[in-house]
Amino acid sequence: MTPAPYNRRFSRVAARRQSEQGLTLIELLLSLAILAILTGFLAGGLFMGRRAFAADHANQVGSETSAAIQTIAGLIGSALPIRLKEADQHGEIGFEGREEVLSFVGLSEGRSLPGGPHRIVLRRNGNDVVADFAASNGARSKGSREPAATSVVVLSGVHQVRLRYFGTTDTKAKPSWRADWLRVERLPNLVSIQIEFEDERRNVPAPIVP
Repeated sequence: MTPAPYNRRFSRVAARRQSEQGLTLIELLLSLAILAILTGFLAGGLFMGRRAFAADHANQVGSETSAAIQTIAGLIGSALPIRLKEADQHGEIGFEGREEVLSFVGLSEGRSLPGGPHRIVLRRNGNDVVADFAASNGARSKGSREPAATSVVVLSGVHQVRLRYFGTTDTKAKPSWRADWLRVERLPNLVSIQIEFEDERRNVPAPIVP
């Protein structure tokens, strides 16, 4: 065998083996750097998407909470200064307000309930604010049956309910805020509705209902 063909064959095998070698250290580091950048972009995109979803959900919950509180305010604003019992000779109206319970006669617009006056009770039941509706025919004679009530959960996830009443029970006294409004001949001038939620992000300033 002559040296020339042998050298050519050896050169081809050496070149093939050199081309089959793995990545160099620089190429490996460059690949890792590109992989780290792509992973960072992916993680950032997922984080931004999660934040956008959380913000959208919070806005939706906040809108629903505000709408429910406005519904409560509308119900209280429809209160009528009428008596419930003919036997009551003291002129007391059917408006009984406490810190977590309010009972009064209000008007229904006739959407989900029949139109006309209704006996409405707003109360806290556990972590819910519940509204009870019962049709009212105005004054009732002694011994007459209480009409059946329809209960609706207005708000959920409630931590505390605080109703306050502004007015005066005596014409000689100055109006002031009170924790209750019982056995009074007139409606309060204002009602404050303070509702605190388990999720503090849902808390809003207390609306004042005239």
